[in-house]
Amino acid sequence: MNSVQVILQGSVVTEAFHMKCQRQIARIRWQDHIRNKEVTTLTGLSPVSEPIIRRRNLLFGHVTRLAEDTPAHQALRCHVDMTLGRFPDRSWRRRPGRPRNRWLDQLRGDNSSSPADLWRRASSRGHSGVTLRSSPTTR
Repeated sequence: MNSVQVILQGSVVTEAFHMKCQRQIARIRWQDHIRNKEVTTLTGLSPVSEPIIRRRNLLFGHVTRLAEDTPAHQALRCHVDMTLGRFPDRSWRRRPGRPRNRWLDQLRGDNSSSPADLWRRASSRGHSGVTLRSSPTTR
């Protein structure tokens, strides 16, 4: 099972829980045999995966645009470099066994883009690591 399947299974479980909650709120029993589409139109709620994906992308963009000396920015940059094949040390080796599902794998599944492309898009947007609070002109 690859990481995309794991991500999809996680979203399927989340969507199933969301549907169960909608049915409980609307007081729909399983014996009523009402389709999920009808429950969604009845409640008017969007799928729960949409805000999760949006917030995941917002956090990635935020960490990308942090100052370069911030540990979170450095860790994310190192991970993006590793996806490009640039390892931190020549003697670096991956741990044995199946690779774990990582946050960047989820971003890749959400956006169908490589982490390097996401990094370039996020770093070209907005501010360049300088916040309004740290700017001397706003005081």
